[in-house]
Amino acid sequence: MSRADDPRPVSGTPDGPRAGSLLRRPSGRDLEAYLLSGTALVVGALGLLNVTSPDLVSTTTLAVLGVITFDLLTGRRRLRTIEHSLRTVVDSLRTERADSVDRLLTAAVPGTAAGLAGARDIRLVGVTLSRTIRSHLDELRQQLAEGATVRIALIDPASPAPQEAARRNGLNAAGGGEVFEHRLQPTIDLLDYLAAQTAGTGRLEVRLLTFVPAFGMVLVDPEEPAGRISIDIYSHRPDGREAMVTLRADRDPVWYRHFAREFDRIWAEGRSRDDRSLT
Repeated sequence: MSRADDPRPVSGTPDGPRAGSLLRRPSGRDLEAYLLSGTALVVGALGLLNVTSPDLVSTTTLAVLGVITFDLLTGRRRLRTIEHSLRTVVDSLRTERADSVDRLLTAAVPGTAAGLAGARDIRLVGVTLSRTIRSHLDELRQQLAEGATVRIALIDPASPAPQEAARRNGLNAAGGGEVFEHRLQPTIDLLDYLAAQTAGTGRLEVRLLTFVPAFGMVLVDPEEPAGRISIDIYSHRPDGREAMVTLRADRDPVWYRHFAREFDRIWAEGRSRDDRSLT
């Protein structure tokens, strides 16, 4: 059968499948507009030709204006409804995108300080740091041997800080401070060991604080673009669960700089000890 004998319509012709996409059926609002326009034109023409009375023309004109005004008011109400719906959707999206603090804070694991391997600048702040130093002793020794600088700030056993730490932990008895003094001694012994083992180009610096820091910190290469700061948030009455948040220099520039400077302020308040001997 030839193409001319084919009864199916050719695509692109008025009868073809594209015709439906080119012709749009008028909506109800389009018909309303057509009727109003037609009525206004007819009445206006009749008035110009003096076929009808001026009163009828005036009445019809007022009626048309009333319908147009009602339509405008309805359109504004619809516009306000749409605007309200859009605002609701936008607010919902903003709420969903906001980071929950439950995802930002994690449970602190005592004694952990991830990412020390390969670091050239390590800074630690804490109360006794006993578990942290003990858990990462080999890493600290290795980084010192490779030329890293390690700065450690912890409370001074010869100051009122141990008693204050005991009070904060609910140990209000007269000998509560001795508990923290005993906890500090193993840390000091390990730091003495590290100082004696520092045979490379690295440097170990220790400062003792006469106050209890409000939080613990582990700073890894804090002056570098890929630096990290882990912050342990201390509780007033610890119940076995502490919160921790990790900041990154490239992701959290504002608060990262704040806590990096906070280390500098804590360090400046500490009492310096000989880098090679802590006894």
